[in-house]
Amino acid sequence: MNTRALAVVAVLALGLGCGGTEPSPPVPPPPPPPPPATNTITVASNSFSPQTLNATVRGATVTWNWAGGTHNVTFEDNQGNAPTQSSGSLQRTFSSPGTFRYQCTIHSTAGNFTSGMVGSVVVP
Repeated sequence: MNTRALAVVAVLALGLGCGGTEPSPPVPPPPPPPPPATNTITVASNSFSPQTLNATVRGATVTWNWAGGTHNVTFEDNQGNAPTQSSGSLQRTFSSPGTFRYQCTIHSTAGNFTSGMVGSVVVP
């Protein structure tokens, strides 16, 4: 065997003896989790926005933020109402499934949860 052939065999043997494979590429990290859904309702301009909020999960806390005008939040089930105010916020946690209707009694007919300044939270 000539010297050149011997050198090639030696290089091949060294490569195979050391594993002979290339390292695996690094595994990329998992993508970040999506941001939490916001369960926020804006109280302003004689309306609730959004008018209907679909809560993400049972047990979700919904926040009403006053952004203008004087309003209240009065629930059909009369639980967790907010007094008449022009700023601030209200939070209510919904532990059971259902549709929870509410209104501003200043800008709709008291007890009429279908027209005027009305809204609802739907809990799965």
